[in-house]
Amino acid sequence: MGTKKLELRPVSEMSTSKDSDTNYTAANVKAPRMAGLLLRCFTWMMESDIFGLIFRLKLKKDNLITKVFQQTEYHEPPMFQPHFPIEEVEESGVIQLEQNRSPPDHVARALECLYPLPSRNAIGDRNRHPFLHWKIRDYAEAFVSGRITPYLVAERFLSAVEDSCNRSPNMCFFIAYNEEDILRQASESTARHAKGKPLSVLDGVPIAVKDEIDCFPYLTTGGTKWMQKVRKVKDDAACIKRLRACGALLVGKTNMHELGQGTTGINPHYGAVRNPYDKDRCAGGSSGGSAAAVAAGLCPAALGVDGGGSVRMPAALCGVVGLKGTYGRVSSAGVLPLNWTLGSVGILAASVEDTLIMYTAIQGHLAQDWIASFPPAANLPILKDFEDGDLSKSKIISSIKIAKYSKWFDDSDKSVRTTCYSALNVLQQEYGVKVLEVTIPELEEMRLAHFITIGSEISASIGIDYDRMGIHDSGADIRVCFALYGSFSTRELLSAQRMRFRQMHYHMEIFKTADLIVTPTTAATAPVCSADGLKYGELNYVYGAKLMQYQIAGNFLGLPAISVPIGYDENGLPVGLQLIGRPWSEATLLHLASAIEVSLSLLSQVVDGSQLYKTTRSCL
Repeated sequence: MGTKKLELRPVSEMSTSKDSDTNYTAANVKAPRMAGLLLRCFTWMMESDIFGLIFRLKLKKDNLITKVFQQTEYHEPPMFQPHFPIEEVEESGVIQLEQNRSPPDHVARALECLYPLPSRNAIGDRNRHPFLHWKIRDYAEAFVSGRITPYLVAERFLSAVEDSCNRSPNMCFFIAYNEEDILRQASESTARHAKGKPLSVLDGVPIAVKDEIDCFPYLTTGGTKWMQKVRKVKDDAACIKRLRACGALLVGKTNMHELGQGTTGINPHYGAVRNPYDKDRCAGGSSGGSAAAVAAGLCPAALGVDGGGSVRMPAALCGVVGLKGTYGRVSSAGVLPLNWTLGSVGILAASVEDTLIMYTAIQGHLAQDWIASFPPAANLPILKDFEDGDLSKSKIISSIKIAKYSKWFDDSDKSVRTTCYSALNVLQQEYGVKVLEVTIPELEEMRLAHFITIGSEISASIGIDYDRMGIHDSGADIRVCFALYGSFSTRELLSAQRMRFRQMHYHMEIFKTADLIVTPTTAATAPVCSADGLKYGELNYVYGAKLMQYQIAGNFLGLPAISVPIGYDENGLPVGLQLIGRPWSEATLLHLASAIEVSLSLLSQVVDGSQLYKTTRSCL
């Protein structure tokens, strides 16, 4: 007898309404936590011909991959990468960027959207509240006034990084930083300011870069000890070229989970990225170094890459803002090709304002970019609405409709859930935002489809070099991942892409009545950096699923999404709220994120700072 065939109902028969008969299925990961000697032994078995086959088949069967992607019949065709209708996005309270202008011109337009910079006295209040982070415009104002120079900022930055490395434990924010190159850039920026000719508001402002993005003269390691041997960096990534055109002070390559394939930020080669809120906790993966550097006050913003929540997750765990745009909104040219259809360059920043400035600087595609839907002109939200603090005046915010799937939203730790509901209540009470109850079918199936896709893409992209150069120089957790990724069959991969078609249908149906979807960013706060995982890595798919469960749609469907810090759990660890938008609706996300930021600030729910790791009060 053959295996019993299962069948999914056609998407046309599925409902996303609150009365849908679809059952919610929580993630049920069947894989024990492993680290240390146990993980090393398991790695050996996964890579062996006989034991490896047995374990891979069992893991796939126990975790429903075999059932959902081998034994289930789909009625829909595969969707191989996110594809959206070619149409202009209707957003209120925005200005539209002219696509052929330079990055500095675009940044100048972003400044038109912002309220005036506070007075010197208001800025000075940060001396009493040092963890209200300095913003990009604070740096620019200090440079223009002559109170400080980019060169002095660079010196303070280098001192702060050295201090972070000398701590016990080492905070491990950076994989590489070049003192000579940083001081050279700072000297050139100082000269421009002395002549009164800065390139933009970003001129001389320290910006960190995840070590997955080419930034000459640095190597791009992807968090490995071998990638730089097979892939040479000869030029800057497209996003880096745009930041250089704006005069940004690029201060080095931040630490990351090896090859982006993990949620903790524990890297056996370069150390575990420590969370500035608690040095015994992880910063998250995989852009943990960028998130932690911003949270610690080393720089107001940094770049990351988001293939499975890798920007939004560490942003939430470290209490900063994390934005990934729509698939194709920012060029991926010069980014390590770990996956083609899931990853996007993203931004980590201490405020929504700085996120907007950075987004404006780096957005834009290239003619040679391999994307399915070329982006329409970017809109920028006019944030001056909140200048006088009168929240009730913003008709733009009150007109936004938010979709929420409560069974999914509530599937999080109590402290996370409670904090997220408090923020949502503020939006409803202060702005009159409407919250619509919806259903999103097959969320667990989407999580598994994303796992198959990201595993297959990285295996196809760098698998030959990994087998030839990387396998023996990689952490044990990465070796287990690659052993499993190589086992995915053609049927499983194509079925996963048919699930992508189904999920795109569900989400587009929801966006017919709602502007965005709201969730917690992560279902739990920052995990402990376990001592037994530091040397060889750690496998903890159960906790990893809790950290990733709300972020998959942003990557699998290429949707824009932002994480906003909204409060803390009982241990003082940050909690983030996530907003997922329609294709190309970054302005709406930034507008609502700013409203959340302003309203919580006015309610005095600001950072205490007592538990934060201190490098220096600021590099300013």
